Amino acid sequence: MSVPSHEPLRLLLVRHGEVEERWRGTIYGRLDVPLSERGLLQSRLVADALAEERLDAVVSSGLQRAEAAAALIRAGRPDLERLDEPRLTELDRGLWAGRRIEDLALDEPAAMERWRASRGAMQAPGGEAPRDLAARTLPVFDGLADRYPGGTVAVVAHLWVVRSALTACLGLPMAAAARIGLPPGGLCELAWPSAEVGVERAPRLVRLGA
Repeated sequence: MSVPSHEPLRLLLVRHGEVEERWRGTIYGRLDVPLSERGLLQSRLVADALAEERLDAVVSSGLQRAEAAAALIRAGRPDLERLDEPRLTELDRGLWAGRRIEDLALDEPAAMERWRASRGAMQAPGGEAPRDLAARTLPVFDGLADRYPGGTVAVVAHLWVVRSALTACLGLPMAAAARIGLPPGGLCELAWPSAEVGVERAPRLVRLGA
C-alpha cells in the first residue's frame, strides 16, 4: 500500500562533526576538510542515535566531514546506497576560503569587523550570500519530500545548510540565520511536506537536538 502523498517527510538533519584543530580559526566554507578524532566520535554517536530508524535514504553533501557520519548511518543497511548532493555543501567563502581569521583581520580589518558583526553572514569577496545558499538547498529538501512522502531521510550537511532549513521552518529570513546554532554532530528533526497543487509548503521543526 503506497503512502498518501500528503504525508510529510521526516527529515533528520545532521550537522557534521568537529573538524581538525588546524582548520579551526580558518574560514574554510566548502573546502573539503577532515574531521578531528572528536568529530569522528560525534559522527559515530549520531549514527548510534539513528540506528533504530527505518530510513528510506541517507544523503550527504559528499564532503568527507559529512560523508563520515553518512557512511556510519548507512552501515548495516545494505539496501541504502551512497547519495551525494553537491547543492548541500557549505557556504562558499570565495577568496577568503582557506584564510586564517587572524590574518584577514590584519589584511582587511574593516571587512573582518563587518564579518564579525554579521556573525559570519557577510558575503565574502567572490563568495556566496546566505540567501543564495538557501536558493540551492531548499529545492533539495522539497525534492526529497516529493520523492519520499511519509518516509524518513537522514541528511548530513553543514551549519549554514541546517540554518537554511530551520529558517524555512521558523518563517525567518536568511538574514536572521546566523542567530541559529546547532553544535557539531547535532541533530534536528523536521517535517517537510510534499508538493500539493495550490498549497504553499510549510515545513515544521519537530525537535532540535537529541
